[in-house]
Amino acid sequence: MIGLLTFHWADDYGAMLQAYALKRYLEKAGRSVEFIPYAPVKLTGRYWWCPLAASEQEGKLRYWPSRSGWKRNLALGGDFWKRKRAMCRFRRQRLAPPPKRGLKRISLEKYSCVFVGSDQVWNPVITVGLDSAYLGNLPGKESCRLVSYAASFGASALPAEAAGTFAEAVGKNFAAVSVRERRAAPFLSSLLRREVEDALDPVLLLEREEWERLGNRPAEEGYILVYSAEYNEPMLRYAQQLARRLQIKAVQISMPLRGKLPEGIELRVQGGPAEFVGYLQNAACVLTNSFHGTAFSVLLEKPFFAFRHSFLNARLEDLLEKLGLQARIRTEPPPLDSGELWEAVDWAGVRERLDAERARSGRFIQENLRERGEPS
Repeated sequence: MIGLLTFHWADDYGAMLQAYALKRYLEKAGRSVEFIPYAPVKLTGRYWWCPLAASEQEGKLRYWPSRSGWKRNLALGGDFWKRKRAMCRFRRQRLAPPPKRGLKRISLEKYSCVFVGSDQVWNPVITVGLDSAYLGNLPGKESCRLVSYAASFGASALPAEAAGTFAEAVGKNFAAVSVRERRAAPFLSSLLRREVEDALDPVLLLEREEWERLGNRPAEEGYILVYSAEYNEPMLRYAQQLARRLQIKAVQISMPLRGKLPEGIELRVQGGPAEFVGYLQNAACVLTNSFHGTAFSVLLEKPFFAFRHSFLNARLEDLLEKLGLQARIRTEPPPLDSGELWEAVDWAGVRERLDAERARSGRFIQENLRERGEPS
């Protein structure tokens, strides 16, 4: 049995789809796979109706209700619950039963191999300090082979105060290490004093046709799709102006991050991961500052701009550099009449580069995948 330790518990499109993709990839290779049911309140609380925020102070966790998140969810009303139900349905049908909230009764003894990642499992900002479980400090770890697959700390390096703890735990617990960001691999290789590879986010391991089968398309089509990982005024303003210019709708499928959306941008947050893919399938173009928004724009070969995130750019830029799509990265939008968004992309060349990256990432998985009784 192969175990996966990741963010499958998160009510987040990218987190759930990368978890689905790695599970699906391994199952297609003939492996039995299940998610390790680790889902601590310090992480899952942020997705509650009344969101719970957490911080680590002097080694202790502190919790408090997020007023801004609560106000947002109140404003969404029924749409929040529709989204919640869609997330739960996808998790139940495609991933795993509802996970436990802590480490009690969790053990790695039943697994021959455990993949940790993908997603930002090593980002201390996301995990409220480095999370011991994602560093491999779990009961029964001696009985299995621990491997990180495309794990991420969201940048090209860890904060200095976290590096020592990280190096000690990962160096001791993991048989092999790969990260999602290419520019993070040299840093980690130096820190751990071993070879560290970069590997594709799992969503990119699956072919376009598989995602098209999964997607639940909406009735509407031909809109500008907006997907935000953080508030970006130039991107939203460009979406608004482009919609007016083309006389089509602009639709945002990410949760609102700062008050009301600009006039002319309509909110669609009722769906789960299958609806996320469906909305991308039916879009005329995509404007995003999200890694997974960018990844699915590439997979579905949509005209897109990837706007820079204020501090999480490494993974997005690395992906587009690997695929020769650097021209799609933006800090500010081009003039409305430039036509740059619609410029033809050499998608055949992109597919060729992506196939090469898939093969390389697949080799890493196969070289480190071991069931009991197989030679290492």
